[in-house]
Amino acid sequence: MRWGTLAGGCAIVALLGYSAWALAQHEASSLTVAGVALPADGDPEPFVRQLAQQWHETELSIDAGSQIVRATRREIGARVDADAAVEQARVGRGHAPIWSRLAAFATQRPRAIAWSREVSTEEVARFVEELRDRTVVDPEPREHDGRGGRPGTGLNTVGAARALTDALHTDALVVRLPVRRVEAPVAPVRSARTALFTEVVSAHETRYAGTGELVGRARNIELAAQALDGEVIPPRSTLSFNDVVGERSVERGFAPAIELAREGRRVEGIGGGVCQVAATLHAAAFFAGFDIVEHHPHTRNSLYIPAGLDAAVSWPNKDLVIRNTHPFHVRVRATAYRGTLRIELMGARRAPRVEWNTHILRRDRITTQTESDPNLPLGSEEVLDPGEEGSVMERTRTVYWEHAARTDTVTLRYPMVTRLVRTGPQSVRVAQ
Repeated sequence: MRWGTLAGGCAIVALLGYSAWALAQHEASSLTVAGVALPADGDPEPFVRQLAQQWHETELSIDAGSQIVRATRREIGARVDADAAVEQARVGRGHAPIWSRLAAFATQRPRAIAWSREVSTEEVARFVEELRDRTVVDPEPREHDGRGGRPGTGLNTVGAARALTDALHTDALVVRLPVRRVEAPVAPVRSARTALFTEVVSAHETRYAGTGELVGRARNIELAAQALDGEVIPPRSTLSFNDVVGERSVERGFAPAIELAREGRRVEGIGGGVCQVAATLHAAAFFAGFDIVEHHPHTRNSLYIPAGLDAAVSWPNKDLVIRNTHPFHVRVRATAYRGTLRIELMGARRAPRVEWNTHILRRDRITTQTESDPNLPLGSEEVLDPGEEGSVMERTRTVYWEHAARTDTVTLRYPMVTRLVRTGPQSVRVAQ
């Protein structure tokens, strides 16, 4: 009996020794949390909690159609149970009571610890609602003829919540939300009678003199402004200055005044000064974002408006034609009173922001043309026209529409005006 007891006791000791060795080997093998290997030594809790914090703060890239939004898992509504992972790591690393360690060894608990996750449906739904407010784009109505407009985007909130929840459960870092295209509706057709003219779409103002020799010029400016006042331009329609103002004739009330003729010469003609009205209208349309269909710069610089905004018109050859690019009717309000000419384009809303600049590409120096006049004193000189430098100018305009910015560049040519000089005889011929 004694030998049997001794042998049995040795067997038990051997079994316990083997078990202890096997347990030590098991606990020394690789142990991971969420795929990351834990350090072999020390308390695993700080490491596990740092991993949990990194998981919470990891950002997802969310494709919401109109933009990419980044948000952390915690912001969307997900949590991992760091306490449970710490407990499993301690058991796996031998920092727990022996019975729990033996139970883990006996059941061959996996050495890869996965996060126990919780995704709050309420928080995900709230995040999706906020996301919809930030990313949904309302469509811009098309005009009645099908032009213009812009499609919008809509978000399926139920599908979006499901996609985010799946990503939080699977560690996906990129989420594409179910975004649908919303076609642009057709704007209701408004007639000129029902159109809104409550906002100044754009306006421009210039000054003119109305006394002395300039009375006729002032009269012409005021007549042209009266002809323009009240004109309505439907969407995508054009306005021709010559068609509205008509022929500048004495029969229609226009007076003689100084105007620019060919080669930039100042001459007297019927309707001189009307170009200032065209230039002021051109500037108002330019800053309203209108298309400038036909435009002619002057043959020399104007004192009342910057170069690049001036406009030359003559009946019936040179015209100013502008096109309304807005989806609403625009009415011209033109007033000329006591030296102030103001043109306002009235409509349903103000024009978008407009930036513009000019750049001189080339300058042409003044040349002088002389002619002899025997009636002038000997050696004298009379300047008939001081002339003016010519230039080639590049004008750029950018209109910041709601859906996109649009830039257009045109080249304007201002011809050189020759300096005219009349001279007297240079010498006297002595009789033989």
